[in-house]
Amino acid sequence: MTFFALATAKQALSKQHHALRRLPVLPSIALASTPPRSFSSAPSHVHNQTLPPPPQEGIEFNALPWNLNLPQHHYYVHLTTTPMEGWTRNHYDPTTDGGILTSPSRKNEHSSSPLHSLHHYSSSPLPLYPANTSINYGTTIWEGLACRRSPTSGRALVFRPQKNFQRFVNGARRMCLPEPSYELFMRGLQLVLRNNMHLLPPAPAVRTSLGGDGEETIEEIEGGSKLYVRPMLMGSGQQLGLHPSPQMSLLYFVSPTGSYFKGKAVGGLKLHLERKRSRAARGGMGSVKCAGNYASTMRPLLDAKQKGFDDNLYLELDTYHNPSPSSSSSPLHRAILQELSAANIFLVLKTGEIVTPSLDRGTILPGVTRDSILVLAKEFKDELKPLVLQSIRADGTDAGDDLQITVSERDVRVEDLLNATEVFITGTAAEVVPIYSIATSDSDEDEESFSVAFPQQKELPGGPVTTKLLGMLREVMAERRQCEATRDWLCDVFASPEDFRRGGVS
Repeated sequence: MTFFALATAKQALSKQHHALRRLPVLPSIALASTPPRSFSSAPSHVHNQTLPPPPQEGIEFNALPWNLNLPQHHYYVHLTTTPMEGWTRNHYDPTTDGGILTSPSRKNEHSSSPLHSLHHYSSSPLPLYPANTSINYGTTIWEGLACRRSPTSGRALVFRPQKNFQRFVNGARRMCLPEPSYELFMRGLQLVLRNNMHLLPPAPAVRTSLGGDGEETIEEIEGGSKLYVRPMLMGSGQQLGLHPSPQMSLLYFVSPTGSYFKGKAVGGLKLHLERKRSRAARGGMGSVKCAGNYASTMRPLLDAKQKGFDDNLYLELDTYHNPSPSSSSSPLHRAILQELSAANIFLVLKTGEIVTPSLDRGTILPGVTRDSILVLAKEFKDELKPLVLQSIRADGTDAGDDLQITVSERDVRVEDLLNATEVFITGTAAEVVPIYSIATSDSDEDEESFSVAFPQQKELPGGPVTTKLLGMLREVMAERRQCEATRDWLCDVFASPEDFRRGGVS
């Protein structure tokens, strides 16, 4: 381990210790596949009547780092199958809400869990063998979702799990793993969350003001902490040959966390424009949320941090090394942007365009937050227009009131950064974070250099457009903003399984 990596690990442990320093020993936790009666006497099919318990006392949730926190208090879900069997109704039958997933523990099992599929994180670790297929051949996909306590209703709400399922299934196909049904995926998610509700952080604070007409206006919704949940699908069998695993595991685990960049940056991020190493290539796995995609960014990320950057911005390297011969721009300026190590990127251009790299090349991840920002920007374009104009004018460019605002997905080139007034990134863990500067490293003297700064993004939460889009996103998560396009984005953990799958709250 490098000195930098060791120092980073020590810092994370120090932050976790600070958050837990007054943590008492937890009492035994009542776990159930359906809402505990102590929460509400309403039947499970009555929507919105069952609320989560209050946050566990003694935990400073807002001080928790982006890390695996409190594993000694987690429960995880684990199911297994084979390539021949796949996922069947023996694992979960949505018509009866039965199957291995929801079946009670047998009396002779030495477990505090009431469910056969539910295990204590610390006392019931996964069995792991040297010939494990995922360890040897990297056959692991996963998703990242956030569950938040609503400041409006108090409900435990998951944000857009339907989109995660779509990406999960695509990854399963690419990795030769059996695809779970939508019903199984969602019920597993619901169960792991219900049985870890003691770790759901408090609701975020909402700051409002009254206008002259007496209407309440939302000034700010804090990001707050979240209960992060990670579904995984992996080859868990043993073999030496390069074949699909003889056994597969479907897993769900959780962790209460803070923001991904919390404590890492006091203002807008400083990005390194990576010109030598690739995150993904066309025809590869760049659009699949698999373990290997993140492994390839780890060494470049540590190198960038040692040079004073927060993260790398990756290029389609073939468009840099093999530029169009007809282009008058430099090879670097014509190179196409991809994304960061674990986040998508957006630009607000002086032309009135809000743009993000297209998915058509198959080299970037179809982020759920990315899609959400695209939808919100299109649906509330008129609300964004004065802020886009403000951003352009603050950058010293004259913009008329007749400027047309467009929201686009296309190939975005390095030279587009020179025409941007704001740049920001999106992700489940990051939400929306401003970018202050993007530059190459001075140490790479044999490569073409580049540098650009966005003064409006220097301080958090960023320029007017970045700040507004972050606010819109949080308003949706807090049940304070809705339109037809967002009606099923929030799923209530304590709704019936059918309503949870359907999504939407009222």
